[in-house]
Amino acid sequence: MTARFRHVFNKILAFDTVQAKLLTFFLMVAIPVGAITSIIAVVTYRDDVKTIETSQAQTVGNFVVRMNIWYVGVLRGLMISAAEVTAGASCDAVGKANVGQLDGYQALLIQGDGGPACLFSGVSGLDQAALAAELEAQAGKPVIQPRAVLSPVTSRYDSVVLAGERRLVVYARREGKPDAPGWRALLVVAPQALDRVFNLGEGDRDFVAALITLHEDIVFARGRPAVDNSWLPGKGTIPGTRQRWVAVSDAGQTRIYYAMPAAPDLYIIASFRDIHLRAARSQFLFLLLAPLAALLLLLVVFARVMKRHLVQWLKGIEAASRARRHSGWGRVPLSAQMPSDIRNVVVAFNDMVEEQEAREHRLQTALAANHALTRELHHRVKNNLQVVQSYIGLSKNAYAGDARMALSEAECRVHVLSAAYRGALSEGEMHPVAVEPFLRDVTLVIGRLLCRPGQAMILRGRTDMALPVDRAIPLGLLVVDHASAILHAGLALALTLEIADLDGGRFGFGFSADRPVEAPRPSRILLGLVQQLDAAETKDLAAGNLGAWELVVAGGGEKQVQDRGGDPNVGVSAGG
Repeated sequence: MTARFRHVFNKILAFDTVQAKLLTFFLMVAIPVGAITSIIAVVTYRDDVKTIETSQAQTVGNFVVRMNIWYVGVLRGLMISAAEVTAGASCDAVGKANVGQLDGYQALLIQGDGGPACLFSGVSGLDQAALAAELEAQAGKPVIQPRAVLSPVTSRYDSVVLAGERRLVVYARREGKPDAPGWRALLVVAPQALDRVFNLGEGDRDFVAALITLHEDIVFARGRPAVDNSWLPGKGTIPGTRQRWVAVSDAGQTRIYYAMPAAPDLYIIASFRDIHLRAARSQFLFLLLAPLAALLLLLVVFARVMKRHLVQWLKGIEAASRARRHSGWGRVPLSAQMPSDIRNVVVAFNDMVEEQEAREHRLQTALAANHALTRELHHRVKNNLQVVQSYIGLSKNAYAGDARMALSEAECRVHVLSAAYRGALSEGEMHPVAVEPFLRDVTLVIGRLLCRPGQAMILRGRTDMALPVDRAIPLGLLVVDHASAILHAGLALALTLEIADLDGGRFGFGFSADRPVEAPRPSRILLGLVQQLDAAETKDLAAGNLGAWELVVAGGGEKQVQDRGGDPNVGVSAGG
């Protein structure tokens, strides 16, 4: 065992990191100590509680035993007195010898079978009629036969009210035989005669024991006056069987009670303060909290050591990382006080920072070059589209009829591309295309190139939406294709393109005319553009009887936030 412990201890010392050493020592010392102390606390508390409960039960049991001993002694004296009277002894002499000279004995009534009754009473009011009535009442109740009295005598004792006071009575009866006459006897005893029975010496000053009746009337009490029942629990809460419980007394104190039957209609009840249980609980809490306090102390020491030897260096790495994002300098200074593992982490961090800075520099250089190239490419595309549009515009002058109209449609489509790139590059950098200015430009071109005499193209509504260039181009081509199909009929009409911002980040647009016109069947090109836009037909626009669509802009573009005056119902009109 010693060699194994030394081996484990050497393994702990072999750790290089402070964190591993402290954590291992912390676990090896604190957890076993805490577990052992907690087990000891629980076992000690259980033993203390068991000892207290056993002592309380033994105390109540002693009262019951003493009560039985007193009962047996009184019963034997009563049997001797009855035997003497039935044998012909003087009633007065027997009464004086067995009642008059004993403290607390108040009256004696003996009735022999067929003979005169013997009455001796030392208290006024305890006459023969009252005692005879009580004798008959006790004769009809269950008997208590002590084991120590092996005779044909049946007996019982009880607490009754005679002559206005509560007293104890002992009743005995012997059935007559041919060789021995029968008799019945009743002995009246004052409750003060139980003083020696309930005297167990000096003990708990707040300990109370009493003999009480089935109706919870106090016959005799030790520790409190018999008239004081404030220490008892509430009426109806005292069980009639042997039981220990905790209850609130009539005086409002929490006390421990122990009840044990002493006779069919009497039982002993004792009340204890919970001072011993409180002491046991205090001891248990102390023994239980001691390991927790030790763990807490070790944890504080562990935290302080960790902060001094580990956390401050980690915070230095964190501060260097945050400073690098703001100032570009992210080196962690090395210190001779650093533990070896922290030093290795710092060196690796500094190397990583240097490599990342070099990589970022290369990426930024390449990104700047690519950005300039992309911007130049878009500018060239925009310029080339304008050249193509101008060439188509010049070429269509040589044609007429459907050929000229076809070139005009082509010129419109090229203008859509040019206008989209022009809107995306309006600030020198690529950004989403503002939908309203873009469609206003497209509407003007449609009115100028595709509208015939008597026809007009109108843009109505407002929108703050913006679309990426790859979505703005299909939107413009869709407007051109659908407007061309409607205007191609050659009817004199005013075609309106209605635009509006809908709920949920949606943008809606629809076509309507100032006269009844049959909506054209959508072409394959139109359906392809709708699919490319990820658009869907909508009924949320009031003006859209010639076709209306909606598309979700949130997440796919930006929303322009700017305050523009004017009437949103005034659109752009163009006509030929």
